Amino acid sequence: MTQKRLALVFCCGLLTLASTAQAQAPEGCARHEARFPALLGKAPEEVRAALQSMPGINTVRMGGPTTPMTKDYRLDRATGLIENGVVTRITCG
Repeated sequence: MTQKRLALVFCCGLLTLASTAQAQAPEGCARHEARFPALLGKAPEEVRAALQSMPGINTVRMGGPTTPMTKDYRLDRATGLIENGVVTRITCG
């Protein structure tokens, strides 16, 4: 094979690999996002228990709007925002 042809085959392989990765189902926390709206408005303890029972979620953190939290992204973490004693938002990462 010539170098140009080899480079073309390599690039096509990378594009195929990238498109396959995007088509896969979400992992960790993200695969449960459709279930989050049903948990909103509930007590933090109840939401924590529900999130911890979901496969792929290994860490659950809860806090208010002024609670300091890291901004690193983790596929296996769910974060609940507590306002007025209830969970008002759940995000992954």
